[in-house]
Amino acid sequence: MKSTQAALLFKRRIIWAALAVLVGFGVLLGRMAYLQITLYDRYASLAEGNRISVEVIPPRRGRIFDRNHVVLADNRPTFVITAIPERTRDLRKALQDLSEQFPYKFDQNDADAFYEYLRVRKRFKAYPLPFDLDETEAARFAALSHQWPGFELTTRLKRIYPYGSITAHVVGYVGKINEDELKHLDAKRYQETYTIGKSGIEKQYENLLMGHPGYREVERNAQGRIVRVLNTTPPQDGEDITLTLDIALQQKAYKLLGGRPGAIVALKPEDGSVLAIASAPGFDANLFVDGIDASTYHSLLTDWRKPLINRPIAGVYPPGSTIKPFLGLIALEHGIVSPGFNIYDPGYFEYQGHTYRDWKREGHGRVDLYHAIMESCDTYFYQVGLKMGIDRIHDGLLQFGLGRKTGIDLPGERSGLIPNKAWKRAVRGKPWYNGETIIAAIGQGYDLSTPIQLARATAILANRGTQVVPHLRDVPVPPEGHIPIKNRKHWELVIKAMVGVLKDPRHGTARRAGRMIPIPMAGKTGTAQVKGLRAEEEYDETKIPLQERDHALFIGFAPVDKPEIAVSVIVEHGGGGSKAAAPLAVQLVNAYLGLSPPKAKAKKP
Repeated sequence: MKSTQAALLFKRRIIWAALAVLVGFGVLLGRMAYLQITLYDRYASLAEGNRISVEVIPPRRGRIFDRNHVVLADNRPTFVITAIPERTRDLRKALQDLSEQFPYKFDQNDADAFYEYLRVRKRFKAYPLPFDLDETEAARFAALSHQWPGFELTTRLKRIYPYGSITAHVVGYVGKINEDELKHLDAKRYQETYTIGKSGIEKQYENLLMGHPGYREVERNAQGRIVRVLNTTPPQDGEDITLTLDIALQQKAYKLLGGRPGAIVALKPEDGSVLAIASAPGFDANLFVDGIDASTYHSLLTDWRKPLINRPIAGVYPPGSTIKPFLGLIALEHGIVSPGFNIYDPGYFEYQGHTYRDWKREGHGRVDLYHAIMESCDTYFYQVGLKMGIDRIHDGLLQFGLGRKTGIDLPGERSGLIPNKAWKRAVRGKPWYNGETIIAAIGQGYDLSTPIQLARATAILANRGTQVVPHLRDVPVPPEGHIPIKNRKHWELVIKAMVGVLKDPRHGTARRAGRMIPIPMAGKTGTAQVKGLRAEEEYDETKIPLQERDHALFIGFAPVDKPEIAVSVIVEHGGGGSKAAAPLAVQLVNAYLGLSPPKAKAKKP
């Protein structure tokens, strides 16, 4: 009996235990069903939360305009393939496949740049590859994109320069951010930005043009594709910049140079705003945006004409006779000469057993300051220079902005050099000699100036002493000061002589160019010696290699009474300024003022 009861009790316990297990399994199965069916959408979304990320929206770079609102630098939408290495199975193979599928060769330079980028930035960041696709190619990639996990099609704004080489030096260009630049940048601001201003206005005003990034919260699936955008904070676009540059005049200046190494600068004398600043030869700034290829860059670096140099601000040349009007004005103001002071020029000047030749072998005869400027008499200025002394020459020319940076808003400006005794002692460790003063008085020897300095000095002369500051951004820039030359008659005498340079039919050194302009224009020719000659030698450019020929210079302004434009021109190895440089300046002034050359008078039968 007892054994039967025990068996029943045991059986009941087994049944209850089995029921408990079944109920437990039922609850678990129900819970699983509830989780997997009823709450699937919720938990699927939560699971996908591991792939919800915040992505950067790069800002639109500010555009650059000329004074008439013509676009000089713009942004063009383009299709690009971006790689996220962290999501790529075999990065090298994928890159090879892509380069075979699309019309672009991912060469070693590109590969080096890519892997360098990965080294300095995080692997899960997107990197734009240099595959600039058209619409057809973009559609083909979209259809085949499943073959390349971790690669996706995006649109970005690519910097373009409509005027290419004409504005390359002044507008500059953007290029890929290098490792050194990355160390000094605001990492947060430059997220997902791959280019930075490298030269010109693009570099000078990088902080304004750049803008600030925005952000978007996106949800991606297991393949890395965007499922939806959850939230967006728009970027703050870069600031547009308007320049004082007149692109029509810039084109004219560049065309006038005709590819010859040289520079043309044109300023508004009243405020120093830059109208044109051409450097030749140029280069296509668009080549640098996505990274220039090694062979093209090498050809630019090794070209003897040095196309990468921004000649208006970084080219330094002996100013030659273009400094004579400034020296004459300084000499008048300090009482070193009077308007009537004159000398007899036999074609040379002898001093302490050395003969200093005039450019005109037979000499100019008797000349005063007026004729010495108009005819560019070296012998006159040899003697005036000796009377002044090098320190007074230095101090006077410095007031006109020679031998120091102008302050133009472009990177890379050089200061040039107007020497004095202290400079030679400090730099050369030697005393100054009077013979060096004689040479410096005609803009040779140690004297070095940039085209922008000469244009500024000309503008200061044109407005009778106001020291304007050259600038490109179209904002007011106050003058630096005023040259303390109080006798207005001195200004007018020098300017009258400069008008004679172009308009005197017998003695003006630029009289042929002067026939091309229908109004009075003030100017001064200059010739910068490249290779020295012995006293008994004569200059014959037909017998001299091109790269040893003299540089041709010219400065000028017009109209004389109310100046609207001041110019400086240099043509490297162009010979005399009257032949190679003055005609370019006159044509540029005609173009700006809307003038036509006078018609030639009919000859009498």
